[in-house]
Amino acid sequence: MAAAAGLPGKLRFFSTALARPASQLVKPPIQVYGLEGRYATALYSAASKQKKLDQVEKELSRVLTLLKDPKLSSVVVNPHIKSVIKQKTINDVLVKDKLSPVTINFMKVLAENGRLQQTPGVISAFGKIMSAHRGEVLCSITTANPLDQATLTELKTALSGFLAKGEVLKLETKVRTNGL
Repeated sequence: MAAAAGLPGKLRFFSTALARPASQLVKPPIQVYGLEGRYATALYSAASKQKKLDQVEKELSRVLTLLKDPKLSSVVVNPHIKSVIKQKTINDVLVKDKLSPVTINFMKVLAENGRLQQTPGVISAFGKIMSAHRGEVLCSITTANPLDQATLTELKTALSGFLAKGEVLKLETKVRTNGL
């Protein structure tokens, strides 16, 4: 993913590899829409090219934990703090935590673009892409009453019939208690 860095003729890339035309981006197994989806797709492409998908996924969990720190969070969400300071702060924290260049560069892009507040959404979108990459099919079932084990087993069997070879069912059950 490339964007003008504010200087004519200059481009910046969050991938540490050389920039490639959009046609050479690694396509994710599913498309995730919206701003978060675009960033997550670009990160998937960059991490995939460097064969660091699993590492980046683990590091993004660490990033979420780091962003919960009150000191760091106050810098990230404060609109009065200049972008340059946010970029340096994020960079320093992630380098100190010894995260990979792919993750650090990605977070720097979010900071440069003023998108740090969207980090949880981007990480969630990346998680959906990675789940599809592993062949997981997410299915959420909401019921009025909890399902007994026999019904749950029957439901899993029925849903498994819709899966393609190599896909794995990830079933989430919820009980709606308010009747709506």
